[in-house]
Amino acid sequence: MNKKKGYLMVLTAGIMWGTIGLFTTEFSRYGLSTSVIAFLRLAAGTVILGLFMLLTRGKSAFRMDRKGFFWCALLGVFAEALFNISYTRTVTEAGMAVAAVLLYTAPIFVSVMSRLFFRETITKNKMAGLGMNVIGCALAVTGGSLASLQIPVTGLVAGLAAGFFYSTFTIISTAALKEYDPLTVLFYGMLIGTGILGAVSRPLEILPEVMDLKMLLVAAGYGLIPTCAAYAIYMLGLSKELETSRVPVISSVEIIAASLIGTVILGQEMTAGKVAGILVILLSIVVMNTSFRKPAGFCVRRCPTVKDRLL
Repeated sequence: MNKKKGYLMVLTAGIMWGTIGLFTTEFSRYGLSTSVIAFLRLAAGTVILGLFMLLTRGKSAFRMDRKGFFWCALLGVFAEALFNISYTRTVTEAGMAVAAVLLYTAPIFVSVMSRLFFRETITKNKMAGLGMNVIGCALAVTGGSLASLQIPVTGLVAGLAAGFFYSTFTIISTAALKEYDPLTVLFYGMLIGTGILGAVSRPLEILPEVMDLKMLLVAAGYGLIPTCAAYAIYMLGLSKELETSRVPVISSVEIIAASLIGTVILGQEMTAGKVAGILVILLSIVVMNTSFRKPAGFCVRRCPTVKDRLL
C-alpha cells in the first residue's frame, strides 16, 4: 500500500509538471530567454519552499550535515543547473520539439543507472515498456511528423545530455532520501541550482526592465505548481522505496497532461499522431508495471493426469 501511494504521488507530480507550458507561454510574451525562465522557476520555487518549511517546521527543517550537503550539491549541479543549461542549448540549436523528444530518453538512463547503483533487474516487460514510452513521448510531442525536425550534431549531443541530467534527479534523490529529509534535500538542491543559473543567465540585466505585477504572479504560480509542489510530491513519493526504473515512465504522464492542456486551454491542435502517442504512453505505463509470469500450474510439456499418476 505504501508503494502504491508513492507511485500515485509520482503520477500526481507528472500531471503538475504538465502545466509548465501554461507558464512558459506567459513568460515568452515578455521576450525572456529560456535560461532566464528556468532561473525564475527555480528561484521562485526555492523561496516558496523555504517559506513553507520555515512556517511549518521552523529553523530545524534546514539542518543538514556535510554528507547531506554533498547530495544536495550533486542534485543542484547535475539535476538542476546542468540539466537546464543543456536543455536550453537544445532548444536554441534544434527547437522545442526536438528538445522534448530527446529529453524523454531519460527513462532509459534511469533504468541503466538503477541497475548499476541499486541492482534493480531489467526485465523483458521493463524493456518493452521503456521502448514504448520513448516512442509514445515522441509521437505525443511531434504528432508523428518527424520529417520537419532538424537535428544538428550539437543539438543532438545537448539533447541527450539533457536527458541524462534529467535522469540524475531520480537517481540522486533516491540515494539521498535513504538518510535525509526530502524537503530539506530539495530546498538546498534548488538553492544551489538557482545560484548557478543566476550566474549563467544574468537575469538582473533583463528582469528589472520587464518586471511587473503580472509577471510576479506568473512567477509565483510557476514556482509553486510545477516546481515546488511537484518536486516535493515527487520526492516524497520516491521516499516510499519505489523501484527507481519504473518512476520516470510513470511520471511521463506529464506529456499527456501537457498535450491536453495545450489543446483545451492554449488551442493547440490534437492530431491523430498525438492521440496515438498518448495511448502508447498509457500502455507503456501498464506494461512497465505488469509482471508477465506463467500462471501457476502451467507446464510446457503435458502435465500428468490422475490416471497417469496411478499408472
